[in-house]
Amino acid sequence: DTDLLHIGIDACYEAGADFVPPFCLRSGPVSFYRGYGNTGRLIQTGDLVYMSMCGVTYMGYHSCTYRTLIAGRKSNQEEKDAYKRLLERENAVIGAIKPGATTADAAKHFVPATSWGHKEEAQVLTIDIGHGIGLAPYEPPIINRLWSLDYPQVFEPGMTIAVESMEQLKSGVGGVRLENMTVVGKSGAEIIDHMPR
Repeated sequence: DTDLLHIGIDACYEAGADFVPPFCLRSGPVSFYRGYGNTGRLIQTGDLVYMSMCGVTYMGYHSCTYRTLIAGRKSNQEEKDAYKRLLERENAVIGAIKPGATTADAAKHFVPATSWGHKEEAQVLTIDIGHGIGLAPYEPPIINRLWSLDYPQVFEPGMTIAVESMEQLKSGVGGVRLENMTVVGKSGAEIIDHMPR
């Protein structure tokens, strides 16, 4: 998987990136939920492959994009169902980002930490989150169930926000992750990354 990681880093530079940090690639049994990355394992047909491309900069501005792909085959029904749940949740969060609305309005669409088997929201702090992104990779506003429900921040036009989430397969083995970058427009959030979802 490190060969694929280097191809991704090179592609970012070829596309004009100023700086590409050593982002993380996870594959197969470690492709989901804080699995160990950049292991050098051979990617097998059917593996889920997840790459977190965080902190890539262009003209000084940061980006943050996650995608999960499948190696060498089409997705099965369990994977399609998980991705559908993930996409619906991601769309609900992004749909709630509008001028005058708050981070609490968006955060209520993330699932509680208990759904992942945790007791406290702090344990999933970087799993279901929206974060401002621009001159730094993590800026206000922050959208999560830990802070936003009690301390909401108001969305304003021009804010750029990366929204990331995950969904586990019903079998409990593996899952999918997705992150999109958005900008708050007059009527709502617009997705500004162009990688297929």
